[in-house]
Amino acid sequence: MSFTDLTVCNLSIDRVAGDRIDALGEDSPLGAFCQDNYPHKRAFVLGKYRWTFANQVALFPQVAVPEGDPKPCAYKYARPADLAGAVHAWRDAADPQRARTAPYVLDSGGAFWSDQSPLFGEYTRTVAEADWPSWFRQLMITAFAADVADFCQLTTKGRELRQEAWGTPGEQGEGGLYAQARNEDARMAPQRQLVGGVDAGPLVEARGGWGFGRFGFTGFSLSNGG
Repeated sequence: MSFTDLTVCNLSIDRVAGDRIDALGEDSPLGAFCQDNYPHKRAFVLGKYRWTFANQVALFPQVAVPEGDPKPCAYKYARPADLAGAVHAWRDAADPQRARTAPYVLDSGGAFWSDQSPLFGEYTRTVAEADWPSWFRQLMITAFAADVADFCQLTTKGRELRQEAWGTPGEQGEGGLYAQARNEDARMAPQRQLVGGVDAGPLVEARGGWGFGRFGFTGFSLSNGG
């Protein structure tokens, strides 16, 4: 039997002793809940950490900018359809050993902007459930089961599942199965390379810039965390 989004949802429902569903979005309260909430939970858990099994390096495609439109940088780049969360690192070559610089990139209006061409990004991609490692499956099932418990108004069960997934309140979401999954994933991680003296794999830190409000641009710069 293939492991799919429906599998995850039903295994999560099992954790709260609920009735399984036949399809996401079926005409039932849990079917509708899973359709509305599971994709967001999957994106959150995938995007929360730089998972080695989901790491992707890609050349970002340039997008034409209509004449007269504002251009905060020389080039506009499309967001990958499989992007989960933030881009972890930018560089001017796919291979960190050949990269000369870590370019500055802006994220605005659903696209990326940079004066660098070509532009390569390293990011967490959306991975099909069938390709998840077993320890990530367990994390996702438990994390979503906590949400299902809340939906079913099983407050105590939801709290227990959330603590199982993310740890005690004092661990601030960094413990439990999540911490175990990070440890397992770290065993798969390759050695980091330096790009221009900077770690090729730091997380990208969002900083406000280019104005304020809903139409303001958000800048990205490299930090040494991650």
